[in-house]
Amino acid sequence: MALNLSKIKGLFVVPEDEEIINKKTTEKKKENKISKKTTKSPEINLPGSTKFPQTNSPGKGEFNKQIFESLTKAIADANLPGEDYLEFISALQAMKNINLDERVKMQTVLATLSTKGLTTQKIVESADYYMKVLENEKEKFKQVMIKQTEGKVGNKHKQIKTLEEQNRKKADKIKVLTDEINNNTSQMGKLKKDLETADLKIKSTENNFNVTFSYVADQIANKVEKIKSLTTN
Repeated sequence: MALNLSKIKGLFVVPEDEEIINKKTTEKKKENKISKKTTKSPEINLPGSTKFPQTNSPGKGEFNKQIFESLTKAIADANLPGEDYLEFISALQAMKNINLDERVKMQTVLATLSTKGLTTQKIVESADYYMKVLENEKEKFKQVMIKQTEGKVGNKHKQIKTLEEQNRKKADKIKVLTDEINNNTSQMGKLKKDLETADLKIKSTENNFNVTFSYVADQIANKVEKIKSLTTN
């Protein structure tokens, strides 16, 4: 009997189910503590129960309903006709409230479904088949991740490399300009020193000229004054 998607999803214990179970267990423990402090509440264990760590850490990951829907749909779409692993687990889950050992429950379900042709080998083979279905979904997911990485993350890596290359080229230009500025500054320093030397030389020559000029001119003026005094006498 082929199971629909809703029933197939019900074969798996998800974090929400575990929270409900744990809550009921806690409440039952509290009730037992009130009535009998020395009595411990029995733990509830479901077959195939898997604990999913609830965490916000991107490194560890967390249970995702959308992914769960996708995986269980893939199993539903690939559901084999007749009795197999899925029907076995479905029948086993129907006995979850019966107070029997899990092994006894499995033997009971197998004995019942064996009348419809189900065997241990068929259960294992069909389970392997559904695992391959899941592995195929995992490979599809991997390819999608690769494309997204190449498209989004890869593109950002390219942008980073482009910006790094631009920065390197600009840094090279800055170095060239800095070297030119330093060279110009050095030349300006030399020119300023040369200018100061030239100014000092010009001033010195000018001062020398003025002193010499005064020396000659004063002598002429002095002589002229003396000559003028001769005529007045």
